[in-house]
Amino acid sequence: MNSIKKIILSVLLLSTVFVSCSSDDGPDDKKEYNKVAYVVNYGGYAKGNGEISVYDIETNTISQNGYKTANNVDFTSNIQSMSIYNDVAYLMSNAGDKIDVIDAGTLVASINPISEDITKPRYFAATGNTAYISCWGEVNDWSVMANSYIAKMDLSSNTITKIALPGGPEGVIVSDNKLFVALSNVNKVAVINLATEVISYIEVSAVPQQFVADDSGNIWVSTVSKYSTPFPSDKLGLSIINSKTNKVIGEVNFPEMGSDGWIDITSDKKTIYAMGAESWPGTATTIYAIDVANKSIGTSALITGENYYGFNVNPDNDDIYVLVAPDTSLPGTLKIHSSNGVLLNEKTTGPGPNHVLFYDVEK
Repeated sequence: MNSIKKIILSVLLLSTVFVSCSSDDGPDDKKEYNKVAYVVNYGGYAKGNGEISVYDIETNTISQNGYKTANNVDFTSNIQSMSIYNDVAYLMSNAGDKIDVIDAGTLVASINPISEDITKPRYFAATGNTAYISCWGEVNDWSVMANSYIAKMDLSSNTITKIALPGGPEGVIVSDNKLFVALSNVNKVAVINLATEVISYIEVSAVPQQFVADDSGNIWVSTVSKYSTPFPSDKLGLSIINSKTNKVIGEVNFPEMGSDGWIDITSDKKTIYAMGAESWPGTATTIYAIDVANKSIGTSALITGENYYGFNVNPDNDDIYVLVAPDTSLPGTLKIHSSNGVLLNEKTTGPGPNHVLFYDVEK
């Protein structure tokens, strides 16, 4: 069987899995499920075992190896992060030095992975027809990370141009026609004016990691301590930035903040959740709630456990999807909690699950 026939057969088989079989269905056939949570399994660095677990929210079922099922080929890399923009999913592989572009509803790859000018990609943000991906580049000195950059991607042609940004860019967010970038080895957020690409910096209390935006348009960034760039516990937590003025307007101290700085926000943008983690070799982990209006954190953890690797909040009902990964070579666990911390469900995932994306395939 030649390659063209194989492709046609894969598409036909995929259609039988995801599309309703009613004889009355037309071009807009409905999927077999309505709402899905993609569990992104990082796997282990350079182990080639990253994948996507597909949790069907309505049927309460989970399936493994979503990418392989959709494309009939192993993923053979890790997945640092996954983002969905305009019904297209982008998978950043920092061990594979590539970005996979796939259909968000079916996980079918639309093109070959983007690899030219992509070295150690981390996180993705987009506006209009342009995406911005933080990349570490070739690292000769981890304390400097002189070759890191932002990959600016034209989403029509998928061509890449580079914006040099030393310092190891991590989380990214677009606001007020600016790209805010967390730097991984200094206590500064880089701000790139998207019209001019001029770069300025905002000093924060510790090493910035991840962003969320609240209902007032302010940006919250997690601030952590790193092995190579340590900060005392009274500097850890979240810094609040006015995205119009580029000024820090408040802070919330969270001494337990884990070094990955995982945070997420509820659908009404009134509550932020932050993940705490015991210093290595400890395994105790927590989820705390932060009141956005009062800029205050709860006096005790909402959720506690061991070996949390990441989490996200379901925007439909604010359930908290917590990911457990004791070992990146073995299957992990998805624990679904209500917004008040009650454990509702538990499912097995692929190895090293580190975040969840929620997608409504009918929208």
